[in-house]
Amino acid sequence: MGGCNPDGGDMMLGRVQSLVRAFGILDELAKARDLNLGDLARSMDLPRSTAHRLLTTMEALRYVAFDRRTNLWSVGEQAFKVGAAFARAGDAPRHSASIARAVADELGQCVNVSVPKGINICYVEQASVDGAGATVARPGAVLPLHTTAAGKAVLAHYSQSELEVYLQASRLRPQTSKSIVDHAHLRSELELTRVRGFAVDDEEQEEGLRCVATVVMDRLGKPQRALSISNRGPFLDRRRMAELAVPLGAAARRMTAELAS
Repeated sequence: MGGCNPDGGDMMLGRVQSLVRAFGILDELAKARDLNLGDLARSMDLPRSTAHRLLTTMEALRYVAFDRRTNLWSVGEQAFKVGAAFARAGDAPRHSASIARAVADELGQCVNVSVPKGINICYVEQASVDGAGATVARPGAVLPLHTTAAGKAVLAHYSQSELEVYLQASRLRPQTSKSIVDHAHLRSELELTRVRGFAVDDEEQEEGLRCVATVVMDRLGKPQRALSISNRGPFLDRRRMAELAVPLGAAARRMTAELAS
């Protein structure tokens, strides 16, 4: 009968199933940011013991992290690094890092570079400055398009058909009480973004955090990435965001020109 191993298929399936489950855990943590073991096991439809075994293995590899004060699991450092490497693999401007650095030094603010990936925005670079603390928009962070200034700067330049596809694919989950989750409200916000030339996040992604962003276009006139500045509310009111949008927009246009060259 050819020496077939009757257990081989099951063994291989078991190995693949473990990978599927591990990646599923990363997906759940990316959506919820922090979960306890019970909630994660339920969302994955897994026994707690199985979920815990997978999590401890992934923790050892730094793909997930465990906060022993709160008993919450979150995406780990290594997963952020992999995500940032994937995002960087796109058609990036050759000098995007140097342009972001120049703006950060000029304004005394952390400047983030991000790229759209599906229904999310991925932060790939950050030019930091002394005295300006890093925020959730750190390199490797993956956040929703609709709750971030960078994401809305990109969405504002989608075609009508592209926006409809996005709205059908995304549930527009709220991250804070100020998140825009109504389709009509979001469309209105995106129209305002196009008119004034920059997008804002007024505590829509994180309580107490505001952000301003401008879009970088590719050689075909499509939104390719975004430049953004984020800070705590008292340091970034509406007037200050409008002021920062001027040099930020100039930097985005330099990146756009570079892509067209």
